[in-house]
Amino acid sequence: MGITGAALVALGIICISNPLSTVISLAWILGIMTLVSGFATLLNWFNVRKYFPQSGSVLLSSILQIMVGILFLRHDLAFATVIPIVFALFLIIEGANLAIRSFDYRKVGFKLWWVNLSLGLLATVLGFLSFCIPGVGGTTVSLFVGLGFVIVGLVYIVALFAINRFEKCKNSNPWIDEQ
Repeated sequence: MGITGAALVALGIICISNPLSTVISLAWILGIMTLVSGFATLLNWFNVRKYFPQSGSVLLSSILQIMVGILFLRHDLAFATVIPIVFALFLIIEGANLAIRSFDYRKVGFKLWWVNLSLGLLATVLGFLSFCIPGVGGTTVSLFVGLGFVIVGLVYIVALFAINRFEKCKNSNPWIDEQ
């Protein structure tokens, strides 16, 4: 657990300090996942076509997934530029949605409705910045991915200390039954 936690923290720091490499890596990961999904869907089609004669859409879906996966892998730099745009669209749509829903929360008496409004507006502004300044989107995606790895890594490290402490307490406490 400690090695995994330390590795995740290190990976997070690498992601934060190398935004372009992180976004290109995400393009590769998405490409591989889409390719694997396409092949899995194709295998599924071979099984279901006997029972569902109108299953051509499953075949078409699998072929499209395989093609998109290959495109992601062959043109990683091009798709790396698309990822921040998709991220920006997501932030704009979800941010606006959060801001609008915050007024519903206010109606039902939720006292911290303004936090949702503020975060929704902040997400929307960040989304627009990602569109206007291309580097912001990629840097933000890399920052979020990196922070995610750092947080998960720290959770592993803290869990390791908690488990060690629990084992010490358990071994020193005669009142705990071992099962």
